[in-house]
Amino acid sequence: MRKGRWGILVSLILTLAVACAGASTAQSPQGQNTVVRVRRGTLEVTVSGSGNLQPHTLVNLAFTQSGVVRKVYVGVGDAVKAGQVLAELDTRDLELQLQNARTNLEIARIRLAQAQATARARPADLAAAQAALANAQASLEALKSGPDPRDREIARLNYEVAKNAIWQAQLTRDKTAGSPLSAPIDVDLTRARVGQAELQAEIARLQYEKLKAGARPEQLEAARAQLAQAQASLARLQPDALTVERTRLQLEQARLQLEQARRRLEQATLVAPFDGTVIAVNIEIGQVVGAGVPGGAIVLADLSDLYLDLTVDEVDVVRLKEGMPVEITLDALPGRSFRGHIDAIAPAATETGGAATYRVRVVLDDRDPVLRAGMSANVEIEVERLENVLLVPNAAVRRDRESGRAFVYRVVGDRVEEVEIRLGAQGETESEVLEGLQEGDRVALSEVQPATSFRIFFGR
Repeated sequence: MRKGRWGILVSLILTLAVACAGASTAQSPQGQNTVVRVRRGTLEVTVSGSGNLQPHTLVNLAFTQSGVVRKVYVGVGDAVKAGQVLAELDTRDLELQLQNARTNLEIARIRLAQAQATARARPADLAAAQAALANAQASLEALKSGPDPRDREIARLNYEVAKNAIWQAQLTRDKTAGSPLSAPIDVDLTRARVGQAELQAEIARLQYEKLKAGARPEQLEAARAQLAQAQASLARLQPDALTVERTRLQLEQARLQLEQARRRLEQATLVAPFDGTVIAVNIEIGQVVGAGVPGGAIVLADLSDLYLDLTVDEVDVVRLKEGMPVEITLDALPGRSFRGHIDAIAPAATETGGAATYRVRVVLDDRDPVLRAGMSANVEIEVERLENVLLVPNAAVRRDRESGRAFVYRVVGDRVEEVEIRLGAQGETESEVLEGLQEGDRVALSEVQPATSFRIFFGR
């Protein structure tokens, strides 16, 4: 009884699946193919992906300092050459800073030259300066320590001698004046000698008092000034190594400040770093800009070298290699295709929704003026090509979820039987059959799939 029921079921399925026994392909009521023949042909195994065209080189050019925009020389879509000026800031203050830095550098050069020339002073000049310094030091020390006791005693004795000379002159005067034989002129001479003796005594007294009193404050100050002058003169003739090194470092510092001023002036001008096309201008004349405009003051791209990045899962990425040719189609240009190749494959995966994917960069081989950055593109990469292999449509293949085995419904005469097959390479629409089918076999597509509770294994 069971065998009879199964036969009725198979007949019913066959009736639904086959509209014309002699035809190679049966049609469903909706006009879709329901039965196809297994054939031999060429199988192209491809990996596909999509993305947007991007310029290989794109830079956001921005001023590195604040200022007022003085000139904007380009607009969106302009083609520019490397080194071409794109925009400028007001540079009047920067030019003054540069001139000031040049002046400071020249001053530093002169100071270093003076220090080096002084270091090469003649020995005779150095000896004279050293002697003058020693003399000034000795004079100051002598004033600070006071007179020598022997000099003071000599001064005292000179004072005593001078007083004795007064007494002797007075005695001679009195004797001459008291003699009736003395002439008036003799008396006058003796009186003059007394006055002279008194003057000499006063000079000796003052010298003695001076030695006893020591140096006056103004004398000490003058001696100190003379010493300082001698020290400065020697220092100018004999600078130490630190002085020369300090002036050398000051010269280097002035040179760096000049270079910084020159760089600031250069940075007030935006220059194209390569040949390209202006794709955005975010500044205007008179605008005050800071150091780094968000998105760039001017955006420049090299549109002659376009690429796109694909996201490929880990199953397919192992089939890809750098340099593989690819075919690129664009949504904006239906019916046209462009050639390219794989430029790079990411060495590490990116987690996307729990699945491991890899970034694959594809570069266009030829530059067509019609291509623009941002266009949506689809990529087909042929990873394998098999000639003269047995092919079955993917729509006819069913897999067991638990075991992973593959099956098809083969139509034989007025019967439909489920047959297990072994697949090889798989393409987008067809797969290679290694075992289970022969060329010319007819297989049913999904429209005639029987209920899974009545699966039939023929030939088992």
